[in-house]
Amino acid sequence: MKISLFNIEKDVDEGKLIYNTISSGILFLDSEKAEEYEYLKNLDFINQDDSDLKRELRKGHMIIDDYLDEIELIKYVSNSARYDKDYLGLTIATTQACNFVCPYCYEKGIEFKNMSDETANNIVDFIKNNIKNDSYLDITWYGGEPLLGIGVIEKISEEILKYINIDKYNASIVTNGYLLTREYAEKLNKYKVRTAQITLDGPPKIHDARRKLASGEGTFNKIIENIKNTCDLIDITIRVNIDKTNKDYIEELVNILKENDIYDKIFLYVAKVDDYSEEANKNKSILTYEEFSNLHNKFTENNKNFNHIPMINPNICVSVNSNGFVIDPEGNLYKCWDEIGRKEGIIGNVKEGFEYNETFFFYNNYNPFDDKKCLECKLLPICMGGCPFQKRKRGEAVCREQKFLIDQMLDNAYKSSL
Repeated sequence: MKISLFNIEKDVDEGKLIYNTISSGILFLDSEKAEEYEYLKNLDFINQDDSDLKRELRKGHMIIDDYLDEIELIKYVSNSARYDKDYLGLTIATTQACNFVCPYCYEKGIEFKNMSDETANNIVDFIKNNIKNDSYLDITWYGGEPLLGIGVIEKISEEILKYINIDKYNASIVTNGYLLTREYAEKLNKYKVRTAQITLDGPPKIHDARRKLASGEGTFNKIIENIKNTCDLIDITIRVNIDKTNKDYIEELVNILKENDIYDKIFLYVAKVDDYSEEANKNKSILTYEEFSNLHNKFTENNKNFNHIPMINPNICVSVNSNGFVIDPEGNLYKCWDEIGRKEGIIGNVKEGFEYNETFFFYNNYNPFDDKKCLECKLLPICMGGCPFQKRKRGEAVCREQKFLIDQMLDNAYKSSL
């Protein structure tokens, strides 16, 4: 037997943590066991007789059979997930119009379109033609602001719910939350939309400066009221987009959520604002991944409810799944929602079919194992080479926040277990 390539060891006050990024297993060794582990490891303990310690390490994939090539194992698991024909994942933009004007929006310069009944019908046909009777169907309603196209959500949902296996159907929505009234939440609930992601970028003075209506009016108070009125009908995730302009206001937002009695009723996470435009190098507000990670670590330290240990991510993201697509209001097909609205990102149309162009092959043949730096990284199973869209834009893999977060995540997990 041999030690896994994907073990991360961390010394803690009372001993040692061992975390394996393939199994997501965490093993705590007290001081006595940690000492035994180091002693036996130096004696090639894996070939010694079975012991309680050895059995636990095997259970967590921390020691493995000599013949096992873990890179080939990860490739196999990844390919099995990416080319699973019993799954169809769709992100459907009901409209590219939005009632907000946010400074970091990807839709700058994009012509706004609304979905017609004809396109909605074509999408229904596309789903029927690309899903088996007992396959999993996952739909994310997207935009623009998708609730501006609530009629499209109703129309498509009404049709597909007639014939899919409801036990293998999941639907969610990414919305700015301003239109998520009780009435709309009841409609979404009727059509099995179980989760909603809403963005709050800080307390009112920050959020309202960044995420305001086209009229200039603030949106924070309305969104908070909507969350309070709908979180019993739909599971709500709050995303906080972080850059240098709002990085010092996260805890103030957390306190407001607590004051409104919704902190424990939602899931909250922080996300890094990125800029993929040609002017990205001039954008002084963007945090580096190291800077963002320091903020994220502070956030999870103060808000342990939202700390988690990352798991193996064989699919990378839906963009590289052979049955994962983004659909814009005109029925154009893409592989990534960061491509939506941009002609170079189109890989076909729900009515005419696929275009086997450069973009199609980039995502469908995306190979996270062609980068030596990634192959030598212990985080490969949970990162899988990073964001494909970023690699497409920048020409190289970009290390994600997990690289800088994992030590603090393990520390938080250890402290929360005490």
